[in-house]
Amino acid sequence: MVPALPVWGLSAGLAVYAVALWRAPSLFLLAVPIIVPLLDFSLWAGWSSISEADLFVLVSLAVLVARVPAAFTRPGWSSWFWLMFAVVLLVATVIGLLSPLGDTGQSANPYLRPDNALRLAKSFFEALALYPFVRQRQRVHGDAALRLGCGIAMGLIAVTVVVLVERALFAGILDFHTDYRVAGPFSSMHVGGGHIGAYTALALPFAVALIMVRGHHKLVPVLGAEATVAGGYTVLVTFARTGYAAAALGCAATGLGLLLALWRRGGLARVMAVLPVALVLAGVGAAASIGVMRDRLAIAATDLLTREANWRDGWAVRDPDLATSLFGMGLGTYQRTMLARASVNRPSDFGLGRDAEGPFAWVRMESPFYLGQKITVPEQGAVHLSLRFRAGTPNAALNVSLCDKVLLYSDNCQAGHFAPRVMGDWEAVRLDLPIADLGSGFGPVRRPVELSLYGAAIGSWFAVRDVRLTDDAGRSLIENGDFTRGMARWLFTDDSHVSWRILNQYLMLLFETGLAGLIAWLALAGAAVAGGTRAALRGDPMGSAVAGSVLSFLVSGLFDNVLEAPRLAALFFLVCLSGLMTLERRPD
Repeated sequence: MVPALPVWGLSAGLAVYAVALWRAPSLFLLAVPIIVPLLDFSLWAGWSSISEADLFVLVSLAVLVARVPAAFTRPGWSSWFWLMFAVVLLVATVIGLLSPLGDTGQSANPYLRPDNALRLAKSFFEALALYPFVRQRQRVHGDAALRLGCGIAMGLIAVTVVVLVERALFAGILDFHTDYRVAGPFSSMHVGGGHIGAYTALALPFAVALIMVRGHHKLVPVLGAEATVAGGYTVLVTFARTGYAAAALGCAATGLGLLLALWRRGGLARVMAVLPVALVLAGVGAAASIGVMRDRLAIAATDLLTREANWRDGWAVRDPDLATSLFGMGLGTYQRTMLARASVNRPSDFGLGRDAEGPFAWVRMESPFYLGQKITVPEQGAVHLSLRFRAGTPNAALNVSLCDKVLLYSDNCQAGHFAPRVMGDWEAVRLDLPIADLGSGFGPVRRPVELSLYGAAIGSWFAVRDVRLTDDAGRSLIENGDFTRGMARWLFTDDSHVSWRILNQYLMLLFETGLAGLIAWLALAGAAVAGGTRAALRGDPMGSAVAGSVLSFLVSGLFDNVLEAPRLAALFFLVCLSGLMTLERRPD
């Protein structure tokens, strides 16, 4: 796996992209769908409210505003769909920002702060800001959806490369029996969630549709075929039941749309339209009958009971008044509400404190929570950990571990345990940890290694400071161990996925944005499907991709909160807005 992108590298990349976009403004339709799902160094940098992809989107907007001023024209009647959702989202964002519920003012947890509303809202407004330039390209050249589809297909191939590396390092590329579910470049899965499965299901319809594109560059169908194979593999190794269903339905809907689009091309074209869809469905069906997926399907009924309990517990903490029913508790307030009101599935919290000796980090354990940092270990020898630790509760023993870990699974762990001698006093502790097989791999590609700090008991509170990790030569292996730069380089993971979400997108929207938000979101998605279908009826294969992609995302939301991942949500909204272009009789 790759290390964090240095600041100079990120700055250089942004500068090169800006120059390229200035020379060819339409490049953003290819670049954004690649960068948004792929570029994520949060595991190493510790970023959670913003990402590197956000910076590229901002650069895109800055260059396009200066370069393509003609894009700002009067929108058509279809703008009512995105305008309605934008207004409802703004209302929910304001409610979330102003809600004091569960806000201690001390938390460094992005999910437990009022500005979590901004983290969630940005995805729609990023897509909306890009939308005029998508419409401008469509108005002048008529190929915006095709270019966007090519970018999504290339992004899918790039994500699959990351998945292949992860699988090769941790399970084996063709191993369908080891229970290892990939995260790929989606650090948003540090608290669980099926984001990579939802992304793949969203992208696959575009890959399938590109195979049927004729009259453009001859490599477009080749790109579609390669992306279909890549996406098919990625969705299989997610071992996500909802991801399988979403991909199958999305591709089936795309196949039906392609039949409509290619109806006038004769029998052979219609057969060719069904073939890639049939291959994807056959692959999904075959994978569902073997190994890990067969076992996961066998416990589906039991897991459904867990999800139903999660739905009930989450719904029970909301306010029952009319205003909440209409406009919700506020965007980004679910986790704070659970922390303040729930007796089960409460999220853990962490933050920064300061005393006469300087800053320290504290953790309140309400779930299996790990505060970690990715490090580079030497090839042999041992590492030496030292820190100061303070217990705030009698059961607040401190555990430390050094493991091969991306997000969801730990392997080859070396661990230690510290029990407090006197509660409330700072205690200096040391631990030597052997390297063993940590950080193994092939060539320059190595398993990521994480140092994790976590409490030994639920309900405990502890604090740490002066965290140091060195090798045998005394070289430092950790950054910001004194927390003088806040939580930079530190990222938390949590094994209790039900503590951070309602496992149903529709209930989550009702909770945070109310009936108005759910209706507005469904109207936007429905309009996009209608627009894609209309384009397919006119003979445009990419219309079927838009319709299939949106439908797949709606299925992904049946058992997960897919809008909680801003990069995934931004791509979904960009697809939806693209679908609106074809709704009007004379699309501009």
